[in-house]
Amino acid sequence: MIRTKTELTWSPLTATTRTRGPLCCATMSTPSSSSETDQPAAVDQLATALQALGHYRGNNTAAEHAAAAERIGGEAVYRAYLANALLGAAQLEAILNESGEFDAEQRTAVYLQQQQTAGVAGDQTSMLEFLRWQLLRLASPLRENAQSEQAGPVQVAAAQTAEGLDRLLSVSAASQTLTDQADIDSVAEQLDTAHQALSSAAENIDQLRALTERARSGSDSGSSES
Repeated sequence: MIRTKTELTWSPLTATTRTRGPLCCATMSTPSSSSETDQPAAVDQLATALQALGHYRGNNTAAEHAAAAERIGGEAVYRAYLANALLGAAQLEAILNESGEFDAEQRTAVYLQQQQTAGVAGDQTSMLEFLRWQLLRLASPLRENAQSEQAGPVQVAAAQTAEGLDRLLSVSAASQTLTDQADIDSVAEQLDTAHQALSSAAENIDQLRALTERARSGSDSGSSES
């Protein structure tokens, strides 16, 4: 029996849900290092990829894309929307397909494919910048969550940790190409920021640890009295 899954179907105008069967037969490739691979895909190419994954309900015409771009704020913004919709679709497929049983070597090879396709495998500086780009997507919602009224020490500590990690990755990337005093000063400032963020995260964690210890002590006292 073929299992189906309910997913988000994206279009420039609306988003609905529908059910579809599994996809197969993907072709993996590693981009060569050239100026062509550094250029963003065209709008119709992104839409076609979304169509192939069942996440685009539009007609993929120039007029449709032009109208959507005008509503959103321009072609560059619209292209970024499409690219991120495609990223979300690909991430969903990765989540679903990585739910199987893999040994450590297989999982490492699977993860390496992402780096190879992005063109950063084997280049330490590019890899670190790629990791920072990924971290940005994690840090942004963490910061928003930490600023909500319901946020507690854990949420705040998570956001602070992401900030500290971002700075450390930036320093790691910069340390590959340090050339003058200005670079060294910048690294020192970022290390200070990382230290402050991670120290604050540790303080928030300690607050929660103190609360849990008091709760455990109270629970133990209640148990002994009974």
